[in-house]
Amino acid sequence: MLTTILLAIVAAVAGGFLYTIVGIIPGTDETATMVPTTIILVLAGAPAGVLFAWEVGIIVAMQCSHTIPTAMTGLPGSTMAVPLVQSCTIAKRLGVPHMAMRKMAAGSVVGTIFVLPIGIIVALLLSPLEDVISSYSGVIFTVCAVLVAYISPARWGAIAAIIPFAIFIQALQRIAIEGHGSTVFTSIFMGITIGPMIYELFGTLIPSRRRQFAKDEPNESWLAPDTKQKLPFFPNPFKQLTRQQVAQCGLWSAISSVGFTMSPVGMTVLAGEASGGRKKELYDRISTCLGGQNATCNATYMAGLIIPLLGLGGVAICGVAAGPAAPLFACAPRFEIGNNLSNLLTIPDYILFGIIGVVGGALCAYPIGMHKARSWTELMLRAVSQEALIGAFCGLVVMLSFYEAGILGVFLALTIGLVGGFLHTVFGVHTGIQFMTYYASAWIVTNLLSIASVLN
Repeated sequence: MLTTILLAIVAAVAGGFLYTIVGIIPGTDETATMVPTTIILVLAGAPAGVLFAWEVGIIVAMQCSHTIPTAMTGLPGSTMAVPLVQSCTIAKRLGVPHMAMRKMAAGSVVGTIFVLPIGIIVALLLSPLEDVISSYSGVIFTVCAVLVAYISPARWGAIAAIIPFAIFIQALQRIAIEGHGSTVFTSIFMGITIGPMIYELFGTLIPSRRRQFAKDEPNESWLAPDTKQKLPFFPNPFKQLTRQQVAQCGLWSAISSVGFTMSPVGMTVLAGEASGGRKKELYDRISTCLGGQNATCNATYMAGLIIPLLGLGGVAICGVAAGPAAPLFACAPRFEIGNNLSNLLTIPDYILFGIIGVVGGALCAYPIGMHKARSWTELMLRAVSQEALIGAFCGLVVMLSFYEAGILGVFLALTIGLVGGFLHTVFGVHTGIQFMTYYASAWIVTNLLSIASVLN
């Protein structure tokens, strides 16, 4: 047990540092960056406690560090930071970007502290439904796919795409069975993960589209000046917020736990409107809005990880579980729905390794955000290319796909990625819908075949 705890501490700190850097790079995507490294750890046989501490640590770190470029440049540090951009831009114009960033970073840590016990309590309250949910997982995944599609910008188009995409996935699985001898998980899942990237890379091969990517001069970003205010190494996050703002963070952590199946981005937008909308003074409204929003960012991710694992038998019925945290729910040959991380951890494990993950992630990201926001943002913008980062994660996907099914796995990943990226970029059928459809595809196709046989 002691060895597992030590490994968990190392994993949480290492993951926290790595994803602090990833979060500072503008435009990164949580699913595309979190999934490949987590799959490597799962396939390497890392203990369950280590995996949980790792996932919590990288969530906390990235949801905290994405505040840095968002506040300093007005560019979202990750997909979840997009709802924060408008308020951060206003704060930058007011000359208080550092204060905005500190409110977000503090809100992120406070939200995490609140959601860990709240999420466990909600999971325990829902645990009597575990057997029912496991028995009807196919139906639940299908319903969730329809709901996620309905609340997406594509709406009816996304709903209409569910059945064709499910058939397409099962067709690729049939090809995998014929060519590899079994179905594949990693190749198809990772293809969906980096679908938008693959679509853009293929777009560069088309002359008319390649001209759209051409640049005559380097990108320019205007950074806010650094602050001279002296703070301790790890400033008390509760003292960076007013009492009312702390209460707002606690409230939205609880709401995020109850509404863990909802879209994280949607919950974040709702939190901002509800927490800061009634404030008359501009600075007060912006700071309250940003603190509540980033608390919701972290809380929604944490709840989406903890509740399905602890309370619902490891069935990935929300966007977080089906996306960034998916390898902990299904990652063949080690994990599958109903036989995954949920079967390997006890309630004390969730508390212990959850705390390790929270501390490890916050210890890396929070001090950097509080003390070195401008200098680290400048370093990342100058030294790290977003294109290079995309290339690195695409390389990881190729490696994992080849490991699973050889060259066939690579072609399957490219195929599903190209189709999924097209749906995401052109029709707005985002990857969350595609992940839910992936889990529901077997049930959808099986029942379609049953209906077809009856009609014939």
